[in-house]
Amino acid sequence: MKYLISAAILLATPLAAAPVPLIKTAATVNGKLISSREVEQALAPTVAMLVSKYPRRGEKFQAALAEAREKALEQLIEHKLVLSSLEEKKLEVPDFIVQQEVAKFIRVNFEGNQAEFRKFLAASKMTRREFEKSQKEKMLVQAFKSEKFKDVAPATAAEMKKRYEERASVLRDRTRDSITFRKIYIPAIDRNNPIATAEDQLALAEKLATEVKEGGDFAATAQAHSSGAFAAKGGLWENTTRSDLEVGFADIIFEGPEGTIMGPIKDRLGFTIVKVEKIIHGPPPPFDKEMRERMRNEVEIEKRSARYAEWIKILKRSAIIRRNA
Repeated sequence: MKYLISAAILLATPLAAAPVPLIKTAATVNGKLISSREVEQALAPTVAMLVSKYPRRGEKFQAALAEAREKALEQLIEHKLVLSSLEEKKLEVPDFIVQQEVAKFIRVNFEGNQAEFRKFLAASKMTRREFEKSQKEKMLVQAFKSEKFKDVAPATAAEMKKRYEERASVLRDRTRDSITFRKIYIPAIDRNNPIATAEDQLALAEKLATEVKEGGDFAATAQAHSSGAFAAKGGLWENTTRSDLEVGFADIIFEGPEGTIMGPIKDRLGFTIVKVEKIIHGPPPPFDKEMRERMRNEVEIEKRSARYAEWIKILKRSAIIRRNA
């Protein structure tokens, strides 16, 4: 049996959330099953963001969810196509490498805390063996892609510089991002009005959001209705660093251009309406020797990815793929 593995491409896999309770067939690829559970696990991080962004889960939520689900299913189909190809070549990843990667996953995502990792598995309704199998397959696919498409034209100096300029904002020191914004916070449970339900509070947040989006005075509305910090100052949060905000909330509000009003945004305690006043991004890293090497790798990975995409198209033309509605 041949072994194909490259330490350079062993990457920690993003966290997945709880799958749906009923396991149904989402698609088959050359007779290989893709379950609804696999799709929902791949979709989980996106769902969490969409639920926060669209508390009512209305048409915009449903449209965004459908698009994300289709992308997740397409990625899983590609994954199965590659695995089918690998079976013919009898390629494999040694078990000890898989164990090392699982240990790395626990270290990166849970700071090495085994108890927290077990909670993650329980929430995902996965056994450790199932998780290890999933990691093994992902590692094998990544290793195969890296090996099969390694012979590409080397990145030129111009390509590396262009890539850096395109990526500078993403590569910046995000810990030094800061934002000035106004906030109206409506708690899901109002201690001053115990008969108000979470639904009542959401309706209030939606009403206030409509008012300020239609030109109402945001600061005055915050003073009158917000239960958040700095309500007396019109809900003004000045020069707040990204690291001082909850991760999901920060990701949403830093997306908006200055002047944008967002919300209501749902979290576990209530609903938030935000007006973005000013965003200052952290500085980009220097284009030094280390960065040039990183850009070289990215450019060459992009070239390999283009060849991989063409190869996948060829596989799809000859594969038997059935998607269930």
